[in-house]
Amino acid sequence: MKKLFLLAILFVLTMKAMSQVSSSFPGEEPAIIYALPKAELCIEVVTEKTTQKPGPFYRYSERYLATNKVITEEKTSYRLKSIQIVPHAVPDPARTYSFVPTGNLQSSHLSLTSTGILCGVNVPAEIEGAAPQVSALSLKENSKQDALLPLGEEYMLAGSEIKLAEGAAKQIYRIRESRLGLLTADAEKLPADGDSFKSMLEGMNKMERELTELFVGKTIAETQIQKLYLTPTNEITNDVLFRLSALKGLVNADDLSGTPYYISIKLLDVKQNSGKAKAKTEKGGIYYILPASTQVTIGDGVNTLLSGQFYIPQFGIAIPLPESIFKQPGMKVQLDAQTGRLLRVE
Repeated sequence: MKKLFLLAILFVLTMKAMSQVSSSFPGEEPAIIYALPKAELCIEVVTEKTTQKPGPFYRYSERYLATNKVITEEKTSYRLKSIQIVPHAVPDPARTYSFVPTGNLQSSHLSLTSTGILCGVNVPAEIEGAAPQVSALSLKENSKQDALLPLGEEYMLAGSEIKLAEGAAKQIYRIRESRLGLLTADAEKLPADGDSFKSMLEGMNKMERELTELFVGKTIAETQIQKLYLTPTNEITNDVLFRLSALKGLVNADDLSGTPYYISIKLLDVKQNSGKAKAKTEKGGIYYILPASTQVTIGDGVNTLLSGQFYIPQFGIAIPLPESIFKQPGMKVQLDAQTGRLLRVE
């Protein structure tokens, strides 16, 4: 009997709680959820990958071309070319507010970005451009070692590497003599016009370069762009951002095989960081941000590679707009969706 009595009490309490929760939703006014921005730093690191490949005839370069400045083994190296910082605005979960429009206020229309960041009141939403897509182009290399050499029957049927090297060297000297004849007008037949002359010279230069690479080797330079993302929450002093290895390129910050590069973020307006935004206080409140100016520097510990000033919204303070502004007919408020700064009030 006691068990049945307890079960009945629990059933009644449960039904009462469910009725209270369900009855509370219809009475509530619809709210608009908006967020203020915070800055995410996109750090673009541009490196150059250099690949050196030896030619198949490098052993005979000194004998036939009188040079010993050749590549004798395959090697890959990396070097840093440039660094760039591009700030992007993302919604700040700590500064997300609920806005309930009321009848006596002229703030019924809020303009938000596609990510929910507030950009104005009673103004058109900002047109967001599509993010540029960086596509990596693969280099298609022709294998010069497998390609047929522009040699005569005597050398192609010889069947020995040294004979092929001798034929390639003689062809290089023939190209040089023919080019010299064109430049000094000492050839039997000259091109009819300037375009034909230019085309012949470019063809000779290309063929000479390809044949010379069979002896001295080839160097291929490739530019690579890698992106690092950082959302600062406080000041930073000489933290390792990444490391660059001459053999492996960009590596993680904890990989000791690379040279470290450091980042520092210093507040220039200390007074703007004196307080943080309060949580959702009153209904109908519209907030904007007074962003903090910061100095961002990146270097290798000796030299400064990048130094610039950026506005960081999460280091600033959130300020509510006075309610009296929204009582004016035809009022308009525009905010900067990137920094949360108040741009204009009409």
